[in-house]
Amino acid sequence: MKIDLSLLDSRLSNAELALEMLTKHLQLIENLIEDQKKKGRDKLYREIEEIDKRYKCANFILELSAEKEIARKNHEWRIDDLSLFFRGPFLVSLYAVYESVVIEIADLIRDKQSQQINDLKGNFLDRAKKYYKHMQFKLYSNDRAWQRIKMLSDLRNAFAHANGRVDRLKSNLKKKIECWDQQQNIGISITPFDHVKCEADIVADIFGAVRDSLEDLIKRYKHWDDQQGAHNQHL
Repeated sequence: MKIDLSLLDSRLSNAELALEMLTKHLQLIENLIEDQKKKGRDKLYREIEEIDKRYKCANFILELSAEKEIARKNHEWRIDDLSLFFRGPFLVSLYAVYESVVIEIADLIRDKQSQQINDLKGNFLDRAKKYYKHMQFKLYSNDRAWQRIKMLSDLRNAFAHANGRVDRLKSNLKKKIECWDQQQNIGISITPFDHVKCEADIVADIFGAVRDSLEDLIKRYKHWDDQQGAHNQHL
């Protein structure tokens, strides 16, 4: 059977594929983290058993407790490292996809409107918001999603520019992360080694908000593009 390729909608297909791959990427990351946590717990139990054996016939209660506590702390620190080295890079990649899709759609709209937009200042999100407003096209439809996108931008900067090291962040970003750390229900904390730690729930929440916002933006762009095409046919 011959397929009519003209029926396929290839507009922004790379953007849609990127979101699909990010979904699978996050699933792989969380599965890997859970697997490493399990292996780490098994290792911790074996270490504690060995410690108990060594001190079984001796009256070294303080030494026994201290050695067990060191083993537990090493286990906790390794879990913190899993978040730093797996979830941190994922957030960096997620932000890169968000930025690239927003720019691609902005370029498509601008070219069809045949206009130039200059003198936009601020960080990327501020400039993108102004850019889309100038083009009379909504960048986002959900205020909560926008708050999560701004949180993603901050976390991306923390991981991309300082590898999650809080002491190396600019003062305004450091204050934000310290504030999140104090709000226990956020899922963002600062480890004993002064690194940013993101729990699975907050990463999933940020990803869901960004994905939904981009999917909505893509859908609205396609609808707008269809209307533009229909309008031009009637001219």
